[in-house]
Amino acid sequence: MDTTPSGLGLRDADGPTEEWFTDQTTGQRFVKMGDIVFPPRKVWMKTYGCQMNYHDTDRIIDHLKSLNFTQALEVEDADLVLFNTCAVRDLANNKFYSHLGNMKHQKALKKDKLVVGVGGCVAQTEGKELIKKYRHLDFAFGPDTIDSINDMVYRTYAGDSKFFINNWDRSENFSIQTKISHGTPQAFVNIIKGCNKYCTYCIVPYTRGKERSRKLDEVVEDIRRLVKYQGIQEVTLLGQNVNSYGKENGESLAQLILELEKLDGLELIRYTTSHPYDISDDLIKVHGISKKLSKHLHLPVQSGSNTVLKRMNREYTIEHYLDRIAKLKEAQPEIIISTDIIAGFLNETDEEHQDTLKLLDTAKFDFIYSYAYSKRNKTRAARSEDHLTKEIRSARLREIQLHQLDLQAVTREKLVGKTFRILVEGKNTFKDETKWKGRTNCNRIIHFLPSDEDENLQWHWVNVEVTSTTALSCQGKFISDLGKKLIPIQ
Repeated sequence: MDTTPSGLGLRDADGPTEEWFTDQTTGQRFVKMGDIVFPPRKVWMKTYGCQMNYHDTDRIIDHLKSLNFTQALEVEDADLVLFNTCAVRDLANNKFYSHLGNMKHQKALKKDKLVVGVGGCVAQTEGKELIKKYRHLDFAFGPDTIDSINDMVYRTYAGDSKFFINNWDRSENFSIQTKISHGTPQAFVNIIKGCNKYCTYCIVPYTRGKERSRKLDEVVEDIRRLVKYQGIQEVTLLGQNVNSYGKENGESLAQLILELEKLDGLELIRYTTSHPYDISDDLIKVHGISKKLSKHLHLPVQSGSNTVLKRMNREYTIEHYLDRIAKLKEAQPEIIISTDIIAGFLNETDEEHQDTLKLLDTAKFDFIYSYAYSKRNKTRAARSEDHLTKEIRSARLREIQLHQLDLQAVTREKLVGKTFRILVEGKNTFKDETKWKGRTNCNRIIHFLPSDEDENLQWHWVNVEVTSTTALSCQGKFISDLGKKLIPIQ
């Protein structure tokens, strides 16, 4: 596979490159790039938003390793602080601006030796303004330029601060190699970037650009490498509209999943985020065929009202959406569906809001992510007049959430007595009781006590029986430890 960095931002072919050398006196390793020598330093990163941003953060950290940076656990220990931002939700936005503002105190403590950078979607749309507003910010960069992070850090240490780069990747092919830095058996793999939908409320097409897919053979080889050399057992295929994968290359997500099914050692395949309009019959059929594909699908509906969906430019009706769900459940009876809901979209009437509550009753979602509508600059919806108040939106959001919780409580109660195989992801302590937790094939988290409190079950596959549930959690009983590797699925 061609591993030349060429998918998310080409590096300057004529620019300086990293060269490692060892100090013969101290034995310490250094990196020389151009005229700058980089001693061992630490980077601290804060990531906001979607799985795509976490995937991008992994790439950035992996690149910085070759510039002699290791990851700092605490911001106080960092020589370089990077924020990977999200422009989609108000909450993530507000947290970022608060954290960035606080960095001026951290920089003062370091006597201006701390370097601060901002990447991601906010940097793509507001990079120039950020550089002007925050004196302690050294540089900003958009999502398509993350593979040039070492060039940007070099430029900053060379004294050329206060710049922003938000160029679009203009290369003909979208070709990358997945970078993993966290040492777990789970990996996010970007297979398509951008979005062509232009929903009226969404900023993504303006921050991530148009859809472009990696070639199927490249993705399969990429994941084969992760499984063989890095012990990856679970992959999540990523895209802003992952269902559109491969269209420009005459390929499809359905074909990709069936090829990944053949990889020995790969146990579980997930994908996100899906657009209901692009759930094809072939993809639905794969949900019934594949033994490794998760029995969970996140399918954002956004509203239960056809008139609201039309104002959102979502391209489907509620009837089409429910038809897709029905066919998915026919192909795979054990599949569960989760969704996104936007409460109080532009000029939403009470009748339209009631349609969303009715959809919750009909669709029986396993869980939902719900948000009150917030205007995003540069989107079509931002140019429209709106008579709804913040109070109305908040009240409708709360009503949706409470209604869904009542439904979830009934759904989860049916899990009691059932046994699930889960991959243990970690543990939590609550009221002096420490429990392990893991995620089922269908994406439900189960908390359980180990049979031996001294046993380390991190990243083990285990069988657990659900003993009790609430609307938001499942408690389980440990049944058996299957180890860190499973017997291959036949």
